[in-house]
Amino acid sequence: MATACLRYWRRLPGWAHNHSVMVDTLAPLICDLLEWLERQPRTHADVMEVWRTSCPRLPVWEEATDKGFVRRDGRFVLVTPRGHAFLSTRT
Repeated sequence: MATACLRYWRRLPGWAHNHSVMVDTLAPLICDLLEWLERQPRTHADVMEVWRTSCPRLPVWEEATDKGFVRRDGRFVLVTPRGHAFLSTRT
């Protein structure tokens, strides 16, 4: 269904003008990913095994990466300051 792929954006107070936050069905899943990454160090291989998908309706890993919420540091994946800020707006 095409509407499942719609995304809505809103500006957050205090964020730079060009930063928007996704408000859609992916946001809770991205929060799950970020919280999962914060619990303990995760390798890129671990993240790919658990979170990568070819489903165009649930690109959790891809969205988190594209939005700058996560980054690779050697073999590990870390939550970025932008990811922490996104997470704090959702809890």
